[in-house]
Amino acid sequence: MENFLKKHGTRLKTAALILMLFIPFLLYAAASFGSLFQVKLMLVMMGANMLYVMIKG
Repeated sequence: MENFLKKHGTRLKTAALILMLFIPFLLYAAASFGSLFQVKLMLVMMGANMLYVMIKG
């Protein structure tokens, strides 16, 4: 796992930052359609993504 993170670390950080910009739009779309499950899923994904970025930064 450590080798994987060393090898793909920059790509993972870039993907996490792109997701940090993209997830709020998905969250808005889910909220506008009234899907409670999708809203909760997007909030969990956004929280996990923010934690990853703060830890691995």
